[in-house]
Amino acid sequence: MATFNFELSTLPPEAEALRDEVRTFLKQELAQYRGADRARSWGGFNRDFSRRMGERGWIGMTWPKKYGGHERSALERYVVLEETLAAGAPVSAHWVADRQSGPLLLRFGTEEQRQRFLPRI
Repeated sequence: MATFNFELSTLPPEAEALRDEVRTFLKQELAQYRGADRARSWGGFNRDFSRRMGERGWIGMTWPKKYGGHERSALERYVVLEETLAAGAPVSAHWVADRQSGPLLLRFGTEEQRQRFLPRI
């Protein structure tokens, strides 16, 4: 039977730097969260937490700047996703908008819809 040998990959330095930044943010933000709240990360709703994520540019990260995005890499977006879920952060307030509604508007929305809705996400 054949075996697979994969070389371990590393993330670019900017993605690893972002990981440290996200971990520091989450440590401060989630200091008062109980374990039971963290266990409901996917369903956790905290509008203020999502707003602070957005203020740091961590929502709509890969979207074009002209719609309020930051044109960051998919790997950087992955780092934020990985760290927020690992920490048990409440993600549902921005989850659908960032990963479903926004991309659908980018692909299928009219220019007017993109300009109206995306920056507000």
